Amino acid sequence: MNALEFSAKIEKGTIRLPKEYEEYDNSYARVIVLVDEPQNVLTKKEKLRLTLQKMEKINMFNKIKDPTLWQKKLRDEWE
Repeated sequence: MNALEFSAKIEKGTIRLPKEYEEYDNSYARVIVLVDEPQNVLTKKEKLRLTLQKMEKINMFNKIKDPTLWQKKLRDEWE
């Protein structure tokens, strides 16, 4: 049994062998996955919440005097 050590990104459940180990392609292997640090995986809800918090800080709509008129103008652009 040979031991190989390399770092790789897991993409959709797949780990690709580096070119230097292509001789082991299609071989049976015992795999142990060691993750260096936990990934900061945010849910869609958390991403949306963070985005809304950023938007709140920059006051991106504060220049709109009449929101109803602003929406009407936007809709008129589509027609």
